[in-house]
Amino acid sequence: MAWWSLRKKSPMWLDEAAVARVVAQVGAAEGGNRGQVRVHLEARCRFDPSERAEEVFGDLGMFATADGTAVLLYAAVLDRKVAVYAGPGIPGVADPAFWEPALEAARRGLAGDDLAGGLIAALAVIGEHLRTAVPGESAHGNELPDSISMA
Repeated sequence: MAWWSLRKKSPMWLDEAAVARVVAQVGAAEGGNRGQVRVHLEARCRFDPSERAEEVFGDLGMFATADGTAVLLYAAVLDRKVAVYAGPGIPGVADPAFWEPALEAARRGLAGDDLAGGLIAALAVIGEHLRTAVPGESAHGNELPDSISMA
């Protein structure tokens, strides 16, 4: 989904400049590692955000990356719930504490009404983790769009 679609549906969440900053940080998070990163926003999450993130991960075709190194940063903005879901090709993702610093950064942004700042900070942490867990450059290129999707 393009940034202008997100803006039309949800102008109170991110303006055009904020979307551009978040999308730029998605690209930065993918630098120096084999990871593929996406951001997904929606208004509400009526159940566990980790379960919803896994569902969205599948809906976005993220299981299909060649190395299984996709990472989804998910946020239910109005409910202030966040989750990270990652593919099986990233060592350490089974440890619940692995993504906690990224989740905490996103939560701080939501709590302080700075969604873009929280997403950017979380993406920076995700990028650091990916550079440690799956260093190098992807032989498959950029398999997923650097964008924000929304339901």
